Amino acid sequence: MSLTTEDFREFLGSDPEDDETVALGDALAELAIDAEVDSVKAVRDVRERL
Repeated sequence: MSLTTEDFREFLGSDPEDDETVALGDALAELAIDAEVDSVKAVRDVRERL
């Protein structure tokens, strides 16, 4: 079985709900979160729970 462009035709159209005036990078930046984790502390916490 192989995939062709015809298999994806229904996904190639634009979505009327999309705001195409916003650049993709800016849209992704709005969704991003800044997670700052102290890895050593997180591992120690997990080990203490076990």
